Amino acid sequence: METLESDKSWDDNLKSLVDANPQAFVDWLLGKGEYKEKLPHKLKTWKQVVDSLLKVDVDGEEMLLHIEFQTYNDAAMAERLLRYNVLARSEYKLPVESYVIYLLRDGEVPKSPLIWTSPRDNKVLEFHFHSVELGEMSPEELIATDQPGLLPPLTLTKGGARRQVAELMLENLQPVENTDLITIGGTLASYVFSRENVLDLSWLRRRLRDMRDILRESPFYQEIQEEGREEGLEQGLEQGREEGQMQLLRQLVVDIIAERFPKLTRLARKQTMFVEDTAILHRLIIKLITAESLEEAREYLREADDDEDV
Repeated sequence: METLESDKSWDDNLKSLVDANPQAFVDWLLGKGEYKEKLPHKLKTWKQVVDSLLKVDVDGEEMLLHIEFQTYNDAAMAERLLRYNVLARSEYKLPVESYVIYLLRDGEVPKSPLIWTSPRDNKVLEFHFHSVELGEMSPEELIATDQPGLLPPLTLTKGGARRQVAELMLENLQPVENTDLITIGGTLASYVFSRENVLDLSWLRRRLRDMRDILRESPFYQEIQEEGREEGLEQGLEQGREEGQMQLLRQLVVDIIAERFPKLTRLARKQTMFVEDTAILHRLIIKLITAESLEEAREYLREADDDEDV
């Protein structure tokens, strides 16, 4: 597994997790409130993009719950939250509470409140926000919430990068019948194990391979379809269903490689460019999702090109 320093999908999975069960985050962070609707990530008027913005009803009054996911410590995080908070309030005319969820332990995080003063030492602004450090929480703390929607990041908690914790997470998610939660949980666990517990990484790959039917329903498909619509991929579909599906599958292969093994991205584009058999691409996608190493993924890509030549 590649390192995560430049892996944007690391926190993208947490954004998908909020979408999968927003009420769980409302209960966890606010303590009370009824989730009403998910608002667009992009603030139309101000051209800013937030990780998650939820409209919530608390005791009959509406407010916004703003959530940002941060992989590493950012000294400017408080000011970023302030900017998003003010812009969201200006656009929706509702009070906003801002939370930042840190995914990895990375030193001191900015403390609330953020206070600005003038040169005359007069207080100009005082902004209160909330920080949640997953790496400082125990697995038991998330389990105690009794919210299945909060179980996928269980391996991110303190001491959570263990086979027993990952198994507990997967076992408790299977009865929930939400494939997004299972897929996100498995993906996050593989990220964590690749950093902190490579000895159990092979076990995790085998465990996920046993759940292959669930992995076939991975949100990667839905995400790529949505991105394809936004970026004009539907133009390919209009030229013919078969060619459109081929383009979608090729792009899916590239995106999976870019997420799991970035060094192979160029090879993935090259190897899939001339593949015209959807069955080959389908088999390749399943293999890449459960590949245990960069070399294994490289071999699968080369085999796909050989299969096309047969």
